[in-house]
Amino acid sequence: MAHRISNRLDAEFTEVPGGDGQRLCIALRERGKASAVELSMVQLRSAVGDLGAREALRVRLKAARDRMLFRPPPVRLPRHVEAALDPASSRFRSGGGSNFRSGRGGR
Repeated sequence: MAHRISNRLDAEFTEVPGGDGQRLCIALRERGKASAVELSMVQLRSAVGDLGAREALRVRLKAARDRMLFRPPPVRLPRHVEAALDPASSRFRSGGGSNFRSGRGGR
């Protein structure tokens, strides 16, 4: 079942301690990350003969794998960033000695 989800996914089946043999723990490992899913033996037995139950089990294991491998997006930068003063812009603000026309008049 694990190889139908991913070729690199390893699954190890163990009984849940103190569960009277009615619960099964599936330990999933891929790319150095690990997760575990608990199933009842009834769910596992029904997945053997019923294709719908088998698909539901596959979707549940795939969801656990996806949560295990999820990487949260990077932290956003703060919105309040003060603008640095541009030293080149101050030379155009002075009124005299400029080679540029003031905008009055024209050809």
